[in-house]
Amino acid sequence: MPYIKSICRAGKTKEIAKYYTRRFQPGGEKRSEKKKETTEQQQKVNDRQLARKLTYLLNANFDNTSRLVTFSYKAECRPDPESLKCQKRELLKKMRKIYKDEGKVLKYVEVAEVGERGAMHIHMIINDIDMRKIEKLWKYGYVSSKPLDETGQYRKIAEYFIKYYQKTRKTAEKVQSKAYNCSRNLKRPEPKKHVMRGMRISKKIEIPKGWYLDKESVIEGITADGYQFFSYTLIECRKKHVKT
Repeated sequence: MPYIKSICRAGKTKEIAKYYTRRFQPGGEKRSEKKKETTEQQQKVNDRQLARKLTYLLNANFDNTSRLVTFSYKAECRPDPESLKCQKRELLKKMRKIYKDEGKVLKYVEVAEVGERGAMHIHMIINDIDMRKIEKLWKYGYVSSKPLDETGQYRKIAEYFIKYYQKTRKTAEKVQSKAYNCSRNLKRPEPKKHVMRGMRISKKIEIPKGWYLDKESVIEGITADGYQFFSYTLIECRKKHVKT
């Protein structure tokens, strides 16, 4: 019986997902019983999907010239939720001007984090710029930053961003109404879906020449609707050209 094979290319990565649906499901056997999810369980499912979509977004738009930046507040400078949002908007406005003056356009993904004891941070992924100019904009504490790695697979950063959102959802929901915010100029990869023929979902991992497997990305399980799924992510090996 047929199943769906979904392929999503994002930057140097390619996610392959295989799964059944209500329309395409295995014959001769019943699907697993659909469980009635509690609000907490459903939220976990939703957050996993958010992390997956954010991974696509980061992989498609950022690379090792981009930076992970954290704007941290001093204890005496911590604002109320509305003030934090205003300060964040003002920060982004000034950052856009710096990029424009450099002949560039700001690309970003950001999320606020409010800890249980009140600590506040704004985490942001941005494209290449002179960080000294960005650091001078922040008057409420300190700024730390580091470049992204060369793999092009930023799944773990996406998962951390969703964890920050989960934390802030409990401590200061008004600060972060969405899981993350991003600039409108980002590429948004969409999976290409194919109907596959076969009695069962193939769990064979095919690794073409020039690619390698992100071993931590291999997932097998049952969806909330009771259908089997299997997925993994490949990362492209791009050789650097050596001048002779």
